[in-house]
Order: sequence, then structure tokens, then C-alpha cells
Amino acid sequence: MFKKLLAPPGKKPLLPAAEIKKKYPRYRMQVLLSIFIGYMGYYFVRNTTSILSGILKMSATQIGLISCASFVAYGVSKFVMGLVSDESNSKIFLPIGLLLSGLVNILIGVLPNIVTSVWLFTIMYLINGWLQGMGYPPGARTLVYWFGDKERIKYSTLWNLSHNVGGALAPALAGAGLAIAGTNPLSQTKAAYWFPGLVVCVLAVLVYFLQEDTPESVGLPAIEDYKPEEYNRKKKESKTDVPAQQLGIGETVKTYILPNHKLMWASLYGAFVYILRYGIVSWAPKFLTTSAAEGGKGINSAAGMGGFSFFEIGGIVGMLLAGYISAKIFKNSKPLTNVAFLIIAIILIGVYWFIPAGQEYMLLDYAILILLGCAIYGPVMMIGLYAMELVPKSAAGAASGLTGTFSYIGGAAVATLLIGVIVDHFGWAAAFVLFGFSGIAAIICTLLSRDKSLEF
Repeated sequence: MFKKLLAPPGKKPLLPAAEIKKKYPRYRMQVLLSIFIGYMGYYFVRNTTSILSGILKMSATQIGLISCASFVAYGVSKFVMGLVSDESNSKIFLPIGLLLSGLVNILIGVLPNIVTSVWLFTIMYLINGWLQGMGYPPGARTLVYWFGDKERIKYSTLWNLSHNVGGALAPALAGAGLAIAGTNPLSQTKAAYWFPGLVVCVLAVLVYFLQEDTPESVGLPAIEDYKPEEYNRKKKESKTDVPAQQLGIGETVKTYILPNHKLMWASLYGAFVYILRYGIVSWAPKFLTTSAAEGGKGINSAAGMGGFSFFEIGGIVGMLLAGYISAKIFKNSKPLTNVAFLIIAIILIGVYWFIPAGQEYMLLDYAILILLGCAIYGPVMMIGLYAMELVPKSAAGAASGLTGTFSYIGGAAVATLLIGVIVDHFGWAAAFVLFGFSGIAAIICTLLSRDKSLEF
């Protein structure tokens, strides 16, 4: 039944030329808006536990365990759902995952004992993480079917801003939940989950009415025929690009994923970048609110939650800047763009650590977090986009899903559970040393993934 629900729609008869000219631009903007709103919504309910890390009465290890469970489930799901997404209707696939994730967060906030039991909390976050894996692959699939090669970096950059808009607004939604719940700490914590979950369920309905699967599903020609000037270079897929629906999941993996060494290096690169991403943002509220005697910055809990938002705001600038630099300076070389950004990120991590503790340095902490968001989110954006370029478009969901699996299992899991254990037993200094090594390893891996044939 579920497979029938997700089955891709058939091709509709081609519309008259006058209607194609009129409708194609409108549909392109409509689907771009749908994946932007949709992925933004996924971020509203993805990292609430990290946002509340400075408030929850739990150890760093316990918070790391809960967050790690979500990221591991998400990492596996992103690859599995990437394969399923390539054979599914994006109009159904994208919003149904968003709706279910919203419902899980409502349950976390409504059911008794969830937020007071580490193990029940972990189980619910495992489920939430799996559902979150339904967000990225249909967005990647939408981009390759609706936008041409050379223009895709621009529209992909715009879509990837949804990460940061969602991440920056998530603390505000959690804060709104805290505000409407009165003064009882337990009720406040629950509301920080159910309120964003309710908002997400409403967004899922909106996304359903905006999204369309492929141009052919609404009577329009394929993007290659609509914008042939975007395909004036030799395509990697050429005659071997068999549609995923014909090739099947197993053959897609054997043909385009496992033998692709560049894709594997790109996936390892993603893991190290995600140690930086989630190592900084997930622990910003906790690090900022920890006392100076314990190695933190010693500012109040409300200000600590702000650190999460400032990092995401910086990411908006970083993604726009990375997209521009990649296209204009490095001629579409995403690995070279990554190297430039990562060198800056490593320097900023050192600055962030050595800023003196105290409330009087809070604005400086925020400024560095903005710059770190800028330096790290450029390389973050490139992970999935570069993966899509390394395979034919019929395998785009699977490739982006694979990099997601590496990023979250090998990266975010380390950045949550392992960092939590390190902080509890060895202090924050050891965590920052790990961040530095991860940045260097990311530079090495991204250079090994470089494919010069993809550069204009």
C-alpha cells in the first residue's frame, strides 16, 4: 500500500508550445519553493534537544546519546530513503516525511515521561531521525529534474539556505513553546517539542500543494529539451544513464554508487565536515553556558540558545558566498572551494576557543559563531551537490543519500555522543583538538574527490 502511495506519476501528454513557455518558469519556481519550505520545516524539529542542551537537566553524555540516536538513524535513512526517493513521487514523498516527523515531536511533548526518561527520549529520537531522512533526497531529485547543469549551482544554493533559515528559526519556535507553557519547567520543555511539531504539520500540507514530481508529470518537456544550452558539454551519464525506475535499486547501487571512488572520498569528506558542523552548533548552547571554571564561556542560558541561531545565520552568507566563489572563481570546482573555506574555519575554531570567558565577551563569541557558520556551511552545502554531479541524474537521490549516511553516522554521531563523552571526561580543550584534526582530514578527502571533468 505504501509503495502504491509513493509510486511516481506517469507522463502526461505534452502541452502546446505556448502553454509550455508560460507554465515551465512558474512550475520551476513553485517546486523550488516547495523544497525550500519543506526542508526548512524538517529543521524546525531536527535539533531541538541540542537547542535545549543548556537548559535540560542532563549530562553532556546523556544529551549526546539522544542526539546521536537521531543522527545515526538519519544517516542510515538518508541513504535508504535516497534509493526509495529515486523511484517515488516527490509530491507525496517530501510532505509525508515532514508530516510524520512533526507528529513524532508532538508526541514527545504530549506523552508523559518521554522528556524525563533518557531511554524513551532516545527511542523517540531514533524514530524522528529516520523520518528526517525523507527530507533531503526528494529535494535533490527535484533539482536535477527541474534545473539544468550550469544553473543548478545557483538554485541549489538557494535551496540549501533552507538549512539555515530553518536552523535559525528553530530556537525561536522552541522559545515560543517555552513562553506559552507558563513557568513550570517540565511543561516548558514539552511545549518546546509539541509547538514546533504542530507548525511542521501545517507546512507539510502546504508543501503537498506546491510540489510536483517531474516536468513530464505535468505535461512539460524534460529539462534537457527545455534548456538545451545547459547541456553543451559531454554528459557523464550519456548512453549509460538508464532511468532508475528501469534499473532498480540494487543495480543503481552496483552500477553508479559502489564503484565510484570519487563519490566515496566525497562521502568521507562529508563525515569530517559534519564533525565540525554539529560539533560547533550542537554544543554551542552548552559550551556558552558552562561556567568558566569548567572550560566554558559562562554566559546565561537564554544567551546560550542564541549561539545556535547565530551560527545558522552565518551559514546563510556562507552558502551564498560558496556558490558564487565556486561558479565564478573556481569554475565549478567544489573541492577547491571547500579547501578555501575549511582553512578559514580551522583558524576561526582556534579563535573561538581562546576568546576569554565571561558575559562581557558574549558579542565577540556571537561574531565568531557567525563567521564559523559562514566558513563551515559553504563546505556543508557542497557535499550533496557534488555527489549529484558525480553520478547520472537517475541516481542523484542515492548519491546524496550515501553522503548523508557518512555525514551523519561518521560525522554527526561523533560530534554528539563522542564529544559529549570527551567533554565529561577530558574537558572542552580535547573537543577543540578533535575539531582541528577533522578540518585537516576534510581538506585531504575533498582534494582526493576532485573530478576535473566536472569543471567548466
